[in-house]
Amino acid sequence: MANLTRVPRLWPLSPLQSRALSPVLPGFYRRISTTTTRPYAVKARGPRRSRSSLLKSGRNQGGNGLVQMEASVTMLLPNTLVAPPVWRYPRQPSKFVHMLWLHIRARLESLWGVTSVKILSQPTMLVSRPRFKFQKSAAIPTAKALHIQMSEAMAIGDKETLRQICTIELFQTLAATIETRPKGTHAEWELVRYDRKLFFPRLADWRLGYQPMRDGGMRMVKQAVVSIASVQRIARYDDTRGGIRIEGSERVRHMTEHIVIQSEVDRNTYESGPWKIWGTLSENTYEGYLAEKENFEVLAAAADKM
Repeated sequence: MANLTRVPRLWPLSPLQSRALSPVLPGFYRRISTTTTRPYAVKARGPRRSRSSLLKSGRNQGGNGLVQMEASVTMLLPNTLVAPPVWRYPRQPSKFVHMLWLHIRARLESLWGVTSVKILSQPTMLVSRPRFKFQKSAAIPTAKALHIQMSEAMAIGDKETLRQICTIELFQTLAATIETRPKGTHAEWELVRYDRKLFFPRLADWRLGYQPMRDGGMRMVKQAVVSIASVQRIARYDDTRGGIRIEGSERVRHMTEHIVIQSEVDRNTYESGPWKIWGTLSENTYEGYLAEKENFEVLAAAADKM
């Protein structure tokens, strides 16, 4: 996206997301989950702050510091939506229709962003084959493969594989967790089967946007959220006792994960780099998504005034 004016404004000030350990190994590593919080969302409880007060707060905290902090991390693209199924939409008719519209608009925004870049990537102004390809059809098999690789690598403590397939922040979190494991033990992870095959896996969200870099420049990133339902088994073993399984350590769980993968796109050649796992997200609620959009608009307005 060589020109911001030609593509939907996908980020004025991209939201910083927290990260934690992968939920594919729950119960063994401090029971932490990678399901990320969205810091630009309003908390469900407590008084809501006005738009003007939020803007004032952002200025008082120092906008430049916020930009510099966010420029050092790999961020989730704004307006990412993991929509609930229709039967979990709000029951109130007006909210139901609005949620449906939000879902449709998110898809239209994604389509417009990708289409705009395809037009910009054409070698000539005349109609020609665009150099940029989002490759949506590859997102689901890629996410499934990366999910297995990450889970297996996490179980055996293979930090080098994690470094290659995860974004830097997620890798640092997982590597730190591996270091805290009890000595003389190892884990074994197994994908028993994929579950609920009528509905999963599916592409929950896909979009294209910018991320700021440490040097003040911009990089183009494509992102996909793939929802996977599976049955997973994990167990721990005691190496000091001949590798026998630790009693009570085996767990078999039915899990639904919304896995975020990202790939950097070269702004000159429009070639895409390898997909990497960013983390996982929870399913959006109607109120939660509205809060995220409102707070993101506040951050965008604050960025414009810097």
